[in-house]
Amino acid sequence: MSAKTLNGKVPRWFSLDQVVLFFKLFRDPEVSWVLKLIPVFAFIYLISPYDLIPDFLFPGIGEIDDIVVLVFAVSLFNRLAPVERVKAHLSEMVVGRRKP
Repeated sequence: MSAKTLNGKVPRWFSLDQVVLFFKLFRDPEVSWVLKLIPVFAFIYLISPYDLIPDFLFPGIGEIDDIVVLVFAVSLFNRLAPVERVKAHLSEMVVGRRKP
C-alpha cells in the first residue's frame, strides 16, 4: 500500500484497494443508506438498456461508458464515505496484509 493509504486517505487511482474498501464500506452499517445509493444507481445504469454511448452503434466503445460510470461511482462512494469509517477500514486492510 502507498503512504497515502497508510495515512487513512482513499487511494487516488482506481485499484484493488479501492474495490476492497468499497465492499467494506458498502457493508458497513454506519455508512448512510443514502450514500449507498450511488453504486446502486451505477449498477442499475450498467444493466439498463439505455446508454450515453449506444453499444450497438459503437461496438467496443459503447461498453467503455458503462465501465467509466462504474469506476466513477465506486471512487465517488469511497471519497464521500465518513472519514472515520474509511480510516478504520484502511487500517484493518493494512493490518490484514502484514505477515506474521
